[in-house]
Amino acid sequence: MSSDACSSCFMPYNATDHAPLILSCYHTYCRTCVDSYMFQAQQITCLSCSKVTQAVSVSSLPQNPYLQPRDSISPLPPYLRNPSGGAEDVYYSDSDEEKPSNGVSEELKRNLIIQSQKSNINLISQILDTNMQSIQESKSARKIKNESLKETISAIESLKLKLENDLKNNRNQAKIIVDLEKKSITLSQQFTEVDDMDYNSIKMIYQEAVKIQNIVKPESDFSDIQKLEKAISQSTVKINFDKADQFLGKLKAENDQIFMKLTTNLENDSELIFLSTFMLKSLFTEKIATHNKSFKNLNEIEFDQSPSGQFEDLSKYIANDDEPKMSMINSEVKMPVTAPNASEWNFVSSSKINNNIGVKSSKPLAKPVSFSDMAKKQANPGAAVIKRIPFPEKTIAQTNRPHCFFKIQVDNGTPFRVVFELRPDMAPKMVENFVKLCKGLPNGMGYKGSNIYRAKGDDHLLGGDFENNDGTGGHSSFEERYVLAEQCPLRDHKGAIRMRGQERTMDGRCKIGSQFMIWVGDLDYKEYRFTLVFGKVVEGFNQLLEVSRIKAVQKSPTSWILKQSVKIVDSGTL
Repeated sequence: MSSDACSSCFMPYNATDHAPLILSCYHTYCRTCVDSYMFQAQQITCLSCSKVTQAVSVSSLPQNPYLQPRDSISPLPPYLRNPSGGAEDVYYSDSDEEKPSNGVSEELKRNLIIQSQKSNINLISQILDTNMQSIQESKSARKIKNESLKETISAIESLKLKLENDLKNNRNQAKIIVDLEKKSITLSQQFTEVDDMDYNSIKMIYQEAVKIQNIVKPESDFSDIQKLEKAISQSTVKINFDKADQFLGKLKAENDQIFMKLTTNLENDSELIFLSTFMLKSLFTEKIATHNKSFKNLNEIEFDQSPSGQFEDLSKYIANDDEPKMSMINSEVKMPVTAPNASEWNFVSSSKINNNIGVKSSKPLAKPVSFSDMAKKQANPGAAVIKRIPFPEKTIAQTNRPHCFFKIQVDNGTPFRVVFELRPDMAPKMVENFVKLCKGLPNGMGYKGSNIYRAKGDDHLLGGDFENNDGTGGHSSFEERYVLAEQCPLRDHKGAIRMRGQERTMDGRCKIGSQFMIWVGDLDYKEYRFTLVFGKVVEGFNQLLEVSRIKAVQKSPTSWILKQSVKIVDSGTL
């Protein structure tokens, strides 16, 4: 490329539209290129170095005197002309010593210095403004962080006081439990040694045993909570954003997740991880213990299974009429706040000779009357007759597990009933979902009227798609279409009913809707640690086995339909 041509359009410079204009960076372009590609909003951006030149207009730029065309400058003096008649390239000198200045170079130099200085000032101003803005943002962020740390330290100190108080109370309760253990052992020994006809001693042992039972009852609830906390600590939690901030959206981090094992220790994990898992375990334990119906029912069942009954009063048969009534000692049971003293308990010293044990009386009690002597006494017509109700013979207890039923009709045949026994103790959410759909929801959703849409001979049946009846629809009984199922330890087996997994989470767990599967054949599959089984068939299994042999037709890669109509004409609970 020639030096007297524009480096952008390669057109030779002239005195009009392609006049050479010099920028503040000392690069030169023709007027047309500057006006067409470089000038915008009183700024000219150099195509070579991207430096910006401030200019009111393109015409305000000076021309490069070294690249002005020949016809725009004065004729060459005779001493510079070529003797052969040809023209030579003429350049103006940069040195004032070689040739006097005509004023153009000085003006150009002044303009360039002014433009450069303005650019420097503008740059410094931008840097200062940016620095001030960053400083203000940092001050605000540090202030917020400082307040957050103060609140966190205050919360940690309060938590520390609470934990220290809990530790103190736990130690006191542990001492009480140790004392109760000693007292229970002593009572057990006395009970084995006492005479069966020593009514007073037996009554005192009963009273002391009831006191211990009332004190131990809250400890049973505490033990259940500790079992719950241990079960939670063996689990893994997933933490994600439900409603992410816009800033996280810009970072594309709104879908980020954290999987955290709740089993930690200070030797291998940081203090932050240890405290975080402790708080999560405490929160989950409190929530389940307070709001979970199954956990409350578990406590009630354990309480109902504790020994109960009325202690029969035989004092009027044993004591004489002229003797004073037995005085009740320590009839009121007080719950100790701290470890009880020895004086608070009445120990029974069993004796086969002395029947005056545990009774505050100056007169010794009469010798107990034997049952044979009581039989020889004359009857008292005015005495109230105590009717003894014989104990019933032990029977096999009936299960209290919920039962649901389907009435299934094949084509126009007679409907048959299928009954399922459910396991809310193992899969409470799946059982609740199934029971609600068997009863039918207010919005019309439910199993009644839906079809068995797929079957495999002597293996399984699929149903529960009350939307499309082909395996592509269905909805849980909750607000969400699919809900996360429990990790149920019940295994897949012949006669089991299970939910059909619809979606799988990142940690491998399944979400369920309304579709279910019934196993009718022997399984040779791999046994998994957790399944979606929540019950079993207890009635109508043979009819289901016949239904499984009805051929199925595949409508699409994800939808099926049986060649015969197999409809759930009714459903509900028993």
